[in-house]
Amino acid sequence: MLRINRNIQIVNFVHIEDTNMNESYQIIDDDPAVWCSAQLESKKDVLLPVSDEQIEAFRHHLSAMEDRPSEAFNASDFSFEEITILQERIHQRLTEGRGVVVVSGIPREMFTDSILSHLFWGIGTGLGRPVVQNSQGHRIGHVRNEKNNPNNRGYMSNRELGFHSDAFEIVGLMCLREAASGGLTQIVSGLAIYNQMLREKPELLDALFEGYHYATAERSSSKLPYTSYKIPIFSKMSGRVSSMCLGAYMRAAAKLQGLALPDALDAGLHAFYEICSRPEFRLEFMLEPGEILFLNNYTTLHSRTEFQDDALNQRHLLRLWIELSDGRPVVPALTARGRDYEQLFLETRLASTAT
Repeated sequence: MLRINRNIQIVNFVHIEDTNMNESYQIIDDDPAVWCSAQLESKKDVLLPVSDEQIEAFRHHLSAMEDRPSEAFNASDFSFEEITILQERIHQRLTEGRGVVVVSGIPREMFTDSILSHLFWGIGTGLGRPVVQNSQGHRIGHVRNEKNNPNNRGYMSNRELGFHSDAFEIVGLMCLREAASGGLTQIVSGLAIYNQMLREKPELLDALFEGYHYATAERSSSKLPYTSYKIPIFSKMSGRVSSMCLGAYMRAAAKLQGLALPDALDAGLHAFYEICSRPEFRLEFMLEPGEILFLNNYTTLHSRTEFQDDALNQRHLLRLWIELSDGRPVVPALTARGRDYEQLFLETRLASTAT
């Protein structure tokens, strides 16, 4: 039986030098995280249904937790067999399978928002370490259209979000409520995009393996408003290619330096996103109330279509960022990105308490 390490230590952020250049590029043909829409035609191809026995166990164990916040609990509070089995299956699909899974069959009408939050949190604590997502110290994020959004964060808006990778290895999204219209989830395999780039634009891969600095709103008040290290779009560690991309952050970093992106990188990003947009590489579906999407940010990118709320239908998802101790081997710059966020959020909280 798979053993999931629940004890992950925070490692201090250090400067990273990229070491991905001059690789010998080869087609990936032995990784199940390489997929196209021919393999994953619809949401049903990534579903992981829960059983009636699991639902009853969730109801029994979680009902007594109603009056406490989810983050008050730790992994030991969810150490019952039915949730452990589910965690192991999710973990396997994320680290050894397609890199994406949708947990389905949880009856939305049976559970309150609070209990669903506890269930989501409980699953996450068994996979790895849920990490802080904002300067308020929240480890459960709320993805919805907020009137107060001073930093224009995408997850707090209703606008379309292009294909991107979140900061830590695993992102989880649990749907509490759908919008009146829109809000479709779209995912692509970054490894399939790599293969297609190798077929069509191999001359641009060096630039994508080098990557570029990232600039984010969270860094705007720090001494260096962009990362001191470069984050590669593609990288290779222990014989396995991984992907991570957020082109807007790279362009923002170049602008802050008074520079244009290198020509090869600019062309590479255009080619990368053009391939992402092709229907044959994309899986699109609606995440329905009670369903939970987990995906591996080191192999899979996700996006969201614009949505519209009304008085009765207001889209609301819960979000987890999860660091694994036994996940995909990746170059240090990929894990440094997440830990950089943690450090920035910690510094912001300390500064706010000191004033």
